[in-house]
Amino acid sequence: MASQDVLSTTPKSSNHLEMIIEGMTCGHCVARVESALQSVPGVDVIEIDLDSGRAQVQGGNADAVIAAIEAAGYHARITEAAAQSCGIPPAPLPAVAPAVAAGEGYRIDIGNMTCASCVARVEKAIRAVPGVQEASVNLVEGAAYVVGGDAEQVAAAVTDQGYPARPAPHAPATAIDLRFDRPLDEARRQQAEAILGNVHADIVVNWDDPQQARFLPKQHPADYLLALREAGFTAHILEATEDPHRQQTQQARTLLRRAARRAALAGVAGFALVFGTMGGMLPSIEAASPLTDLQGRGLWLLITMLALAIMAYSGYSYYTGAWKQARHGQANMDTLVAVGTGAAWLASLLLVLAPDFVPLEQRHLYLEAAMVILAFLQVGHVLEILAKARTGRAIGALVELAPRTAVLLRGSEQLELPVTLLQPGDEFLVRPGTAVATDGVVSSGSSSVDEAMLTGEPLPVAKQPGDRVTGGTMNGSGTLTIRVTRVGENTTLAHIIQAVKRAQMSKPPIGRLVDQVASVFVPVVIVIAVLTFFGWLQLGPSPSLPFALTASIAVLVIACPCALGLATPIAIMVGMGRAAQLGVLIRNGDALQAAAGISHLVVDKTGTLTEGRPRVTQLHCLAGIQETQALQWAASLEYASEHPLAQALVQSAEQRQLELLPVQDFLAEAGQGVTATLDGRRLLIGRLEWLQAQDIAIDPGLLAQELVIASAAATPVWLADQHNALAVLGLSDPLREDSRAAVAELQARGIEVVMCTGDHAETAQAIARELHIHVVHSRVLPAQKADIVMQLQQQGHSVGMVGDGINDAPALAQADIGFAIGSGTDVAIETADVTLASNSLASAATAVALSKATLRNIRENLFGAFIYNTLGIPLAAGLLYPVTGWLLNPMYASAAMALSSVTVVSNANRLRLFKPVE
Repeated sequence: MASQDVLSTTPKSSNHLEMIIEGMTCGHCVARVESALQSVPGVDVIEIDLDSGRAQVQGGNADAVIAAIEAAGYHARITEAAAQSCGIPPAPLPAVAPAVAAGEGYRIDIGNMTCASCVARVEKAIRAVPGVQEASVNLVEGAAYVVGGDAEQVAAAVTDQGYPARPAPHAPATAIDLRFDRPLDEARRQQAEAILGNVHADIVVNWDDPQQARFLPKQHPADYLLALREAGFTAHILEATEDPHRQQTQQARTLLRRAARRAALAGVAGFALVFGTMGGMLPSIEAASPLTDLQGRGLWLLITMLALAIMAYSGYSYYTGAWKQARHGQANMDTLVAVGTGAAWLASLLLVLAPDFVPLEQRHLYLEAAMVILAFLQVGHVLEILAKARTGRAIGALVELAPRTAVLLRGSEQLELPVTLLQPGDEFLVRPGTAVATDGVVSSGSSSVDEAMLTGEPLPVAKQPGDRVTGGTMNGSGTLTIRVTRVGENTTLAHIIQAVKRAQMSKPPIGRLVDQVASVFVPVVIVIAVLTFFGWLQLGPSPSLPFALTASIAVLVIACPCALGLATPIAIMVGMGRAAQLGVLIRNGDALQAAAGISHLVVDKTGTLTEGRPRVTQLHCLAGIQETQALQWAASLEYASEHPLAQALVQSAEQRQLELLPVQDFLAEAGQGVTATLDGRRLLIGRLEWLQAQDIAIDPGLLAQELVIASAAATPVWLADQHNALAVLGLSDPLREDSRAAVAELQARGIEVVMCTGDHAETAQAIARELHIHVVHSRVLPAQKADIVMQLQQQGHSVGMVGDGINDAPALAQADIGFAIGSGTDVAIETADVTLASNSLASAATAVALSKATLRNIRENLFGAFIYNTLGIPLAAGLLYPVTGWLLNPMYASAAMALSSVTVVSNANRLRLFKPVE
């Protein structure tokens, strides 16, 4: 392994190590690495930066430090600068994917699942593996998401149940292909190999042709290109990583063609047999010998053998699946299909070989029924594949926005490199009008970046050095130099894609109930078919055997629960795909059902109901204090704050070209205000109650102005020294254009919108009156938001919470479902169940409406699936025969069964037409 190479070349001790750690994606990863390093003897200081993936470690043995990080499930290497200081070449990134750490999940790809019974059986097998904590299996996706346990053991357990499975492969580090501008002769190839070997001696170069070389890089790929360039060679690196979405598309096309061919062959043969029989083009079955008379029974025997071959081709997966289940003494939908079609074929063969055994009025071949059953099943499979492909188009379109190459800066050199080869800490250039290659931080330059693809906001966002940028967003007119912080599966786009896939693979409680029912449905149906057979055999008219065969075959055919197995996953997949298109990322099926059932939604005012870009609209000062001086003091005090109100003060001062003053002894008190020293004077800015609690005198005239400010739906902010209030400023944050419609939409759905804000009571009430919000909590401190959510829950309400900051995390966790604003903090997004790409309440309304629509669609699908089985099984068993003399033909049973699948898939695809809340 690559980690062994690192250990063999690392010095045995070091006072200071700078390291790059691969695989960290969140604060939990940082904590895990810190804990691992703290266990290393001699380590004194640990500093870890999640964004850059770098760690500063003081003290300890280098080998032990790297080994501890590896044991925690991550990969580490010493940075180039630290390696050079030790006199060794920097170690390459490991070529293997990071191991799954405890508590994290992994995906298992599973084949041959065809129904809800398969899902239940696979889940049971996975949960039986030691260490598995959670398991969610998705029929349509053909995969399972598992937390805990060993991936190889899980795959083996699933395979042992008759479903071929393997852990989803990670993208390993692969060799790179160098393409030269012209073919090289033998001497030039040897020269190029020598140059590459000078960069790192331990490489092997293979020439695919005189113009293209392949090797496994031991250092940054750019170093090889630069070395060749200095020697006069012109070459570029080819993109070698296959786009997973293209792979999925190609796989879907292959499956689609295969299913279409199987459906077409079985359908054409089945209906040709129907029309041939009805049109009198085929001879009577009564003939002297099936082996000698090719005009009668001999022809039918040939047709029967051809039908068997067609059934084997079109129903191969069902028959092999049934055989694997039988080997384990189990049954699923494959069993029903195999037994039903097999019984139909055997009954037909019996009729061909011994027609006198069956009374004349009951002589009917069921070959066409068996083939048409398989044709309908394959048609349903085609529709299922098409639904999956349509669901992934939104994600695929998003991925296509990210460029394939980046202009890497290596010292004073610029070279074009595939984005997949970028590493954390690299710097790349983004020219005007081009897309950002991957997540990073602006190192130099200034520009505006269009982030509409992620946030939905139409206005570009200004970017300065130190600001974060996201891969796939579009740069404006400026040139930016960006330092890479995240690559590959750790980027924002990759996380969004993974979140959507996990959501599609999860099931709400209603879906798990269906799986439990379906797991017992198959054996019950087989028992009913057996009872039907023996019931007709004992009680039916003479000869009873044909009646028994016909009725039992019809029961087996009509009871196939393929529609039942598709009802929930196909709706979730289409619904989640549509949600992703609308900028709503729902984490799992539980969140889906919780969003559809909330009765109260707690929302903040600033940035959610309002634009979050307030401006100073009023300024009233104490006698002797100038407005410009008061604004200068206020802006200087608030310069370091990220609160929207603070930024409004700073922007207002900048518009008036006021110079901000340096502050000392800065101290912030959460939810109250800040205090600092300016020009030797101690000043405070914040809430009125905070000033009053510190015995600061409030001028009655200013106090009256505060009421005027609040009544105008503005927020009053107080400026004071250690003795007296000096000024009161009014900051107005205009309502979002869509807030009224969003609140009205939520209220129309029976959801009580509760405003929870730290703002002044009068300001909050003014906003509430405009939006017709009836429940308002003002002057709420951050810690009190979770208490308000808890109080509503104690009253028996199902509560949702919309938040965007670290202070909202407790309330988001306390709520039955948390909605995180996509532009908010990582902590809020990690805590929430639903992430909204835009910071508008309309997205929350859309999430609720889409969740309700998805659950309603699931119920409709379940009704459509169950109604066919509920009505069809008694009819197929012949319960009406004693009264009407009518017995269901297996042909009609197969049509009814297939129609249920078509109904479910078609109904689920209606979710693609869902319109967002305007």
